[in-house]
Amino acid sequence: MIRSFSILFALLLSNSIYGKAKKSTVILLSVDGFAFNYLQKYQPKNILAFAKSGVHARLLSVYPSKTFPNHLSIITGSYPVNHGIIHNSFYHTQLDEKYYLGAGKDNKTWLTAEPFWSVVENNFMKSAIYFWPESQTIGHTAPSYNIPYNRNTSNKARIDQLIAWLTLPINQRPNFIASYFSTIDSAGHDYGIDSPELINAISEFDKLFGYFLERINNEVNQPVNILLVSDHGMIAITEEAKVLTSIAFNNLKVTIDGVQVTYSDTQLFIYFDKNKITKKTRISFENTLNSNLSMNKKLYSIHTKGNYPQHWRLNSHTAVVPDIILEATPPATFVLKNKLTKFHPATHGFDQKNKTSLQGVFIAAGANITQSRVLEPFKNIHIFPLMNTLLGLNDNTIVDGKQSVLKSIIK
Repeated sequence: MIRSFSILFALLLSNSIYGKAKKSTVILLSVDGFAFNYLQKYQPKNILAFAKSGVHARLLSVYPSKTFPNHLSIITGSYPVNHGIIHNSFYHTQLDEKYYLGAGKDNKTWLTAEPFWSVVENNFMKSAIYFWPESQTIGHTAPSYNIPYNRNTSNKARIDQLIAWLTLPINQRPNFIASYFSTIDSAGHDYGIDSPELINAISEFDKLFGYFLERINNEVNQPVNILLVSDHGMIAITEEAKVLTSIAFNNLKVTIDGVQVTYSDTQLFIYFDKNKITKKTRISFENTLNSNLSMNKKLYSIHTKGNYPQHWRLNSHTAVVPDIILEATPPATFVLKNKLTKFHPATHGFDQKNKTSLQGVFIAAGANITQSRVLEPFKNIHIFPLMNTLLGLNDNTIVDGKQSVLKSIIK
């Protein structure tokens, strides 16, 4: 039975695990699809109590607000164009291959920035990962402990393993632990942002998080800093506003040699091979796209490389940046023709700008974190330098995130 959480948090704040230490263990927990507005809307009591004991903020996703690019931005401190994973699905012009989830375990070319677990290991510390996108990637120093993704593993089993790592002998114990939980994201997709199923998923995770804190309080002897984050929020969509890709492309031959298209519900990425597609053919292609758009302006927009919105951070001529992006406008989404799939009433991936429902959450508390503060919204790339500072590592890794953004929350 979990004790009263006002008592629990009082104990946590006075107990040695929250006492000052030179090198407190850093624990990073990602709750996929947990929107910031869920905190007030659904009042998860343990998470709210944890937020009150430390600091919290609206966490801003990088573009696009998809799971893999954002998890890699969190763990590398870099924008997608710099860490290489720009979407859950995209094309690499030099490899002539389409990315699939976890492709880094087969080819080191995909992930082009160093993940935090490698930084930790290279500083003669241990790291432990229980599910994190691209945690099996090759070409970077691997974690000391690494359990790859398995959708059949329960959330409780993950929490129990984290405690097991935290209670190892000091010479085996990891200094950095990261884990990932997807049940709230799945419920949001499958049933919607106002559904009983989502409410239940949040409630179940909240109970589990309370269980985690209880076990830390009772069983863990070293100081810790816990960062609870999410990669993005969730936004409602409608089946009536779906855009068949056949409508967007009309009679364009998108399967011809020299044109590659990668599909998602929120973006269509188009790549041209300049050695196979003439300038005249490309202009004709773009003109047809724009002509089709004129009848569907409320459903999506078209953007070309070199003119992407500045906050997308995609105006670089790298092998993964598409030549054209078709961006769906919520509540519209793209649907592949003849692909029979169940309609999902909510999704993410859209440009997050001016869409508060897509904002994620950042909550931090622990030995070296100040208490009872609400921070201004910030990009998730700034979590990396925070963790770097908390572990006292040399600040010699070049990243997009800035130490100055979260420096004030460190005691």
